[in-house]
Amino acid sequence: MEDVFMHGTGNRFLIHFGDKDPKELLLTLQHADGLLIVSEDKSADLQMKIYNADGSEAQQCGNGLRCVALHAYRSQIVPTTTITIRTLTRLNTCVVHPDRNEVEVTIGHAKIGAPFCDVLQDHIVDLPALQFVNMGNPNAVLWTEDEPVEVREKYGPIVEEHSGFSQGINLHVARLDSPNHATVASWERGVGPTLASGTGGASVFVSSKQPSPFVVTSVGGSLTYSKMSDGQIVMSGPAVYG
Repeated sequence: MEDVFMHGTGNRFLIHFGDKDPKELLLTLQHADGLLIVSEDKSADLQMKIYNADGSEAQQCGNGLRCVALHAYRSQIVPTTTITIRTLTRLNTCVVHPDRNEVEVTIGHAKIGAPFCDVLQDHIVDLPALQFVNMGNPNAVLWTEDEPVEVREKYGPIVEEHSGFSQGINLHVARLDSPNHATVASWERGVGPTLASGTGGASVFVSSKQPSPFVVTSVGGSLTYSKMSDGQIVMSGPAVYG
């Protein structure tokens, strides 16, 4: 199957179905944020491996899951609108809505606190107050009343190189605009500034302690989050070719 480029709210990926060498594929990213390698899985419909633009492997990617699920359905790789995709961290259930090119993804339970994000707390006293949420990958949320993009540009490069995050961390600068809506700007490990982050939006939703549904708007667009009765987080949003 031919490789394709897709994006979820501006978070753009090269998608490869097969077993080609990631190092070779990363040379053809064309400024995309990452690479998604999709293959068969014994206990799920598909397996998805996630590589950041710098070649490092990521555990989870909400926007990528939406793109792969929609493409798998459109290409008839999986004939049903409910698709299970395994990532490094968990089995994700995706429900495709082909009439509007949107996908709902159940991305699991949040783990709240610095220990779940490999944070060395005695090393980060020089940083503003951060809230830590693991959504299969480590995320830090910085709440602000200022313009999130401007705050991200200030702290993103600092956090990326900071000794307090031994495994790296994704930074999401969030401003609560109303009880059910936040504006967010993300700086992701291995990538840098991105137009959106699926797991980042989930982390902002969890950190906000606001009820469902909760909308997170980034430069690339908006995603909607809710919480299931068992506490799992569900993300809903578009997937687009190109």
